[in-house]
This record gives sequence, structure tokens and C-alpha cells, in this order.
Amino acid sequence: MKYLARVALGTALVGGTLLSSGTGHADPAKPAPQCAMPDQLMGKFLILRGNTRSAPLAPPDYSIVVMRFPTADKQQYMVVGTGIWHDGSYRYKVPAPGTAVIDSTQTDTPQPITYSLALRCHDNVTGDYRYTTGHSPEAGPEHTAAYRFQNTAP
Repeated sequence: MKYLARVALGTALVGGTLLSSGTGHADPAKPAPQCAMPDQLMGKFLILRGNTRSAPLAPPDYSIVVMRFPTADKQQYMVVGTGIWHDGSYRYKVPAPGTAVIDSTQTDTPQPITYSLALRCHDNVTGDYRYTTGHSPEAGPEHTAAYRFQNTAP
């Protein structure tokens, strides 16, 4: 019951600050939008929501994940409702205007898990993303995957 209450609270707190319309996944073949990605992630929070995976231990169905970037190479994420932060490292790059890639390694598991988030902005703080890892299938267009950058904790 506590888990459901946490999920409901997290959804109420975070859901109102994210995109309310459905979005698709980032598609490198589409032209870049006219918005900017952050130059760096240190000190920022990234909120991920949707019905596609967003982190290795996130469920493959609807979830909300909060990522925080305390240093230029360390990150943590929490699936809202669990109360557990997972540690990792990351590399961030902006390969083209309106797009960014976060290459991550989760380090608090018996075997490190590498994964990647490809972000495409809709405006300077929100957009959509695609999660990939070596053994995950590509998500179809029916999946919703939205993100929001924040400078303060959600």
C-alpha cells in the first residue's frame, strides 16, 4: 500500500510538470527542432516518464524515473515509488542541435549495466527520448517517452 501511495504522490508531483501530450521517440532521421539542449548536466535533474523503459531497473510499462547528476561524470536514478537511488557513471554529448545522448553505466549491480538515452528537445527543457541497451528491443511508435530537465529537485 505504501508503494501505491508513493507512486500516486510521485505521479501527482511530477506528472503536472511534464508534457501532457503524447510524444514519440527521438528519431535521428527527423530534422532537429529549434531548441537547445543543456551544455552540461552537473547539478541538474532529469525526469523521465512514459510507457517505455527509461533505466535498467525501471519497469517496461508506465513509470516515472528521476535522474540526478551530482558531478560531471556521476549520476543516480530512482524509479518513483521505490525510494531507492541507483548509482552510475555517465558521458554526455550534444551531437547535433536539438539532440543529446547520455551514455550510462549502472555500477551498483553485480555486473555493470550499460545503457543509453537519446534525447530530442521540443523546447529548452522538455522533449522525448529513446532508451537502448545491448539486449533491449526497439520500442515502437506506440510508446510514450517524455523528459523534463529541472535545476531543482522535483
